[in-house]
Amino acid sequence: MTYARSQHPNAPLTPVGRRRMVLCVIEQGWTVVATAERFQVDAKTVRKWRDRFLADGDLGLRDRSSRPKRSPNRTPGSMRRRVVRMRRKRRWGADHIAYEVGLAASTVQSILNRAGEGRLDQGDRATKVKPRRYQRERPGELIHVDIKKIAGIPDGGGWRSRGRGYPGEKATKASWAGYRYIHSALDDRSRVVYSEILDDEAGTTAADFWKRAAAWFGSIGITCERVITDNGGCYRSSDWHKACKTTNTTVKKTRPRRPQTNGKIERFHRILLEEWAYICPWNSETERHHAYNGFIHFYNHHRSHGSLKWATPTSTLKDNLPKEHT
Repeated sequence: MTYARSQHPNAPLTPVGRRRMVLCVIEQGWTVVATAERFQVDAKTVRKWRDRFLADGDLGLRDRSSRPKRSPNRTPGSMRRRVVRMRRKRRWGADHIAYEVGLAASTVQSILNRAGEGRLDQGDRATKVKPRRYQRERPGELIHVDIKKIAGIPDGGGWRSRGRGYPGEKATKASWAGYRYIHSALDDRSRVVYSEILDDEAGTTAADFWKRAAAWFGSIGITCERVITDNGGCYRSSDWHKACKTTNTTVKKTRPRRPQTNGKIERFHRILLEEWAYICPWNSETERHHAYNGFIHFYNHHRSHGSLKWATPTSTLKDNLPKEHT
């Protein structure tokens, strides 16, 4: 007869070993103490497995669940269902739900984990459906393009470097630093990016940016086959479509109110904010702008990506280009 391996991590004997042990007592007439010494266990252990074998046979030699028959302090089922409903409806974290329902945050997290709702990043927020991940097979097959608008920094620095309430914080229109517009184009397969900081997001500006981006991609061996953008005004303009036609690039648009379709460029802009724009208190827009080119070089050549199995964009590009381009 075969037995499954013991499930208890501290069990000194498997069910097969337990059977040998109890048979020494039952069939061969060994004393409990002598058997305990032979199998290097406590005498109480020998008695326990002997009695279980006599009562249930071979099934009695298997591990039993350590779960108690009754759990009077367990969270009631109605409360557990309420926690799960609140998670699915509100997308709140464990701390917030715990405050609303009057439970410990650790208890709420355990309930969510058991219900398969332990992580907020699982599934699309709108549909609750697990997102479909995709990656194009070759560089240039799809280029993601988008614009990130960020506030400019006045000379001398803003509140991050000088603190709230500094002289001139309530700036007049003449001294206002305005906004900067980061135009970025990212290759879906390799994550290699071309990016510029420009003064506006007009159609002509976006079109000229694309011509420079397509030329840059071409210089590193990438032929831009398709480009995907959101439905912003500059990407609906005739200037944009003419520029894409000039570079023989097919224009595609994301679905309305579905930024996930362009998620790779959205993630890149998040990286920009975390690792460049707000990484330190800049003293001027010129200083921050000067550091931008260095960051883009670091991103393309030295920053590893989990989605690329911790490779860099440049190394991924080299692995996916014909030999004549590497």
